[in-house]
Amino acid sequence: MKKINTYIIGFVLLLIGLQGCELETEVFNAIYPDMYPKTERDVRDLVTSNAYGGFRNNGYDGIFNVATGVFITSDIATDYGYCSWGGNVWEPLEFGRWVPQESRNTTKIWEYTNEISKMTLTLNRISGVQINETLKNRYMAELRCARGFMAFIIYDMHGPIILADLETLKNPQEEKILSRISEEETRNFIVTELTEAAQHLPYSYPKGDTDNGRFTKGLCHMILLKFYMMTHQWDKAIAEGRELQKPEYGYALVTDKGTEASAYANIFTQANEKNEETIWAVNSLTGYQTHLWYPHVLPSNINTFNGGWGGYKMTWKFFKTFEKGDQRKETIIHEYMTKDSIVYNEENKGSGANSLEEGVFPIKYKIEPSNNVGDQCQTDWIVYRYADAITLLAEAIVRQSGNVSQEAIELLNMVRTRAGLDAYTASSFKNDRDFLDKLLMERAHELYYEGCRRQDLIRDGSYVEAMRQKCIDYGQTPVINENYHKFPLPESIIIEGQRNIEQNPGY
Repeated sequence: MKKINTYIIGFVLLLIGLQGCELETEVFNAIYPDMYPKTERDVRDLVTSNAYGGFRNNGYDGIFNVATGVFITSDIATDYGYCSWGGNVWEPLEFGRWVPQESRNTTKIWEYTNEISKMTLTLNRISGVQINETLKNRYMAELRCARGFMAFIIYDMHGPIILADLETLKNPQEEKILSRISEEETRNFIVTELTEAAQHLPYSYPKGDTDNGRFTKGLCHMILLKFYMMTHQWDKAIAEGRELQKPEYGYALVTDKGTEASAYANIFTQANEKNEETIWAVNSLTGYQTHLWYPHVLPSNINTFNGGWGGYKMTWKFFKTFEKGDQRKETIIHEYMTKDSIVYNEENKGSGANSLEEGVFPIKYKIEPSNNVGDQCQTDWIVYRYADAITLLAEAIVRQSGNVSQEAIELLNMVRTRAGLDAYTASSFKNDRDFLDKLLMERAHELYYEGCRRQDLIRDGSYVEAMRQKCIDYGQTPVINENYHKFPLPESIIIEGQRNIEQNPGY
């Protein structure tokens, strides 16, 4: 009996003791803001994920992917772009009759608006982390560059963006429908983010640096150059172009042909990745990310590649604008032998997607069996390069002054002579308009399928005319007008917006 009483008293005392304690529950399968990030590695990983995740070209993922990404959407919707698959996806894009109900290319880029919100939240999360201040400033600059970069792409394709503030993002369960910010606010956001980011980023990264592929001061100024050209701010564009010429950046045209037929071809090889002409590229490597350019372009019946789909083409009409001796033509397949030993060329084009009937194959990136993983390519996907920058600078100089200066001619000739063509002289141009016509064609030959042609034609005021002529050439009825300088927002966004989000004019 005594033992029982002792146990009861002990149990009661234990209960009293427990009642006087505050029990805390530990959760081991969740991450809270005060737990992560804490270290330099945490911050780097978080920034890598949220600053760079949207700018991928990995199969069908990322804003630069070759199926629904920004470059392919922009270039198919120009005078030289064509896709043999046709149908309700590609024909509207080819002939300028896209609508808000599209579920693919013409409304796809708007979906990346959410990436800017992720970057904003990440900026907030790393701002209070106690790590090396210089390093933290660099990582924050990468995020700000990413915000400006993404906003620029969306603005180019769709116009003013939706920009969520931090307070709204911190309260995701509160339903709040945001309106698009104004044209002026969008432009200011792009410029501010890129300008501020450039102050804390390195000029560039050398080829062997493990950080090569991260954002740089050079990338910031390249995007600003394109933005100022887009908005016709020629004086500011000139300043950005001259900035990129400074020796600190180390940019130069590739002039060594290596083992290739030309220096131009050598730009797009695995052996010459991260060359001095590349301002920024999407790093590609098996196990990290690989792109699908080859199968989207090459036909299934070509001897040099197994399994292509024969989709993207360059129209024959545009291909014939290349001058004789232009080495850039050799990166475009305009004659080939099939696996059945049939030679296809301009005289015998064949028929269907796997032929030259509808155009030539803009291969550009060298077909390298040792570099391929099935139908995937490991060669870095170039987004911006120096040839783009110096030809934009030449254009800005002439548009600003209305005169064809010797400097502008020399800048244009740097690209032209690299392609094996004779240099222009002052007597080559009747006036500034003739110079601009020749320069824009030179850019089209140099930068085909690098996402530049649509911007060039819109900036020049000749986009609608060029697209209308393309429609006529193919027996299509033109419906395109200047409202089509911007693609529509997805119809689902307008419906969800409950009248707070306005569709672009003309749709």
